[in-house]
Amino acid sequence: MRYSFALWAAAVLFCALANGAKTPTTEISVLVTNAQGTPVPHAEVTVFVMKGEKRKVMWQAHTGEDGFAKAPAEVKVPQGAIMVEARASEYAGFRDTYQVNEERKTIQVKMTSGLTQINVHVTTQGGKPIDHADVVVKFVKGRSIIELGRKLHTTWEMRTNQEGVAKVPEIPQGTILIQVIAKGYQTFGQSFDIDESQKTVEVKLNSPQEQYSAHQ
Repeated sequence: MRYSFALWAAAVLFCALANGAKTPTTEISVLVTNAQGTPVPHAEVTVFVMKGEKRKVMWQAHTGEDGFAKAPAEVKVPQGAIMVEARASEYAGFRDTYQVNEERKTIQVKMTSGLTQINVHVTTQGGKPIDHADVVVKFVKGRSIIELGRKLHTTWEMRTNQEGVAKVPEIPQGTILIQVIAKGYQTFGQSFDIDESQKTVEVKLNSPQEQYSAHQ
């Protein structure tokens, strides 16, 4: 009888301790830099706790001049799977998941540019540069302009130089429409999906009775 009572008491104590045990937590800070390792200030950082496919926001903060975002002192993030999102002006949005089991953890986020600089090289089919061709470059769709931050140009109009090149200032990455008009040649118009920070698009114009071609 005494033995049974002892087992029962031990079981009750174990359950009480188990119910009172707290899930281990971690103190998370996030360092946001560009691809070269330079801190990115004023980036918006959000940390989520993952439970299967579901996620719950634990904290959100902006990075300081040193590129660090830290959780408020009262916020405790449970150890396990977390997701980190980061957004910053002129950078592509960042999102990745991590498994955190330490008491303290610094997660480094590298942001990549959300803009592209395009050179349009216009030539004949034989490769001869065509100067003074009218070039229109227009952002069609892709990364949100609001997400990129400041107001950006999404359409540029210019002419090719003596080398047949039109250098387009920075424009958001995504689907880009390029149109080329040159006297004595067939008008060109084509869309390109561009996700590089720099891109040269080769455009070969034909005479009116031929078909134009383009090469990225």
